[in-house]
Formats: sequence, structure tokens, C-alpha cells
Amino acid sequence: MTVLWEGFVQGVRGVITIGLIVVPLMIVLEIAQGNGWLQKLNHYAAKPFRRIGVGEEGVFPLVVAMLFGLTYGSGLIINHVRTGQVSAREAKVIGTFMAIAHALVEDTIIFLVLGAPLLLLLVPRLVLAFAMSYIVSKR
Repeated sequence: MTVLWEGFVQGVRGVITIGLIVVPLMIVLEIAQGNGWLQKLNHYAAKPFRRIGVGEEGVFPLVVAMLFGLTYGSGLIINHVRTGQVSAREAKVIGTFMAIAHALVEDTIIFLVLGAPLLLLLVPRLVLAFAMSYIVSKR
């Protein structure tokens, strides 16, 4: 029974630790979105995404997906496709990138707290996301 109790306590501690990271992060991101900071970040982030065939309008869902996760990013990309801001081809490239590099900030912070090295968390995901998106953009 003590093993079950210890497992339960460790699980609760883990959930609390993740909550202490995710909740403030979500608050900051909501403030950033409300103040237009995410749109400014989008303008600066657009340059490297041009090489994989994504225009500035298509970068915003990518930035949001990297910060907020797939749920927000997917909702934005669906909206961008419906309103004609993003072509179907761009949507395929964006979807590929989002599938590999979603929640980049949130996941990285969580795993950093658990002791994982920063570069090992970021570099492989970004390299793979850009490489696969480039391949998809050329098809």
C-alpha cells in the first residue's frame, strides 16, 4: 500500500509542478495576444518560414501553435484557410510544421524543469520541422 501512496503523492507533485509552469505561461500568452505582441512576433518570425513556402499570414498560426499548442494553432489555420488568407498548399506545409513543433515553448519549459538539456529539446524538433515542411512544400 505504501508504494501506491508514494506513487500517488509523486503524481500529485508532478501535476502541481506542471500547473505552476503552465498556468502562468498561459496567462502571459493571453496578455501577449491581447496586446498585439504575438502579431509583432509574427512579423519578425516570418523570414525563415518564407523558405518553406509560408507567407506572413500563414506564420501567425505557426507562432501560436509553437506557443499555445495544437488546439489554438489548428483553430487559427482553419480560420485562415476559410477566409482565404492561406492557400491549401500553405496549409499543408503549416500543418506539417505544427505537427512536429507544436507547444515548443511549453514543452521545453516543462522538460527543462525535469532536467533535460535545452538544445536537445529545441534543435532536433526545429530542424526536423523545417526539413519536413520544406519537402512537403516542394511536392
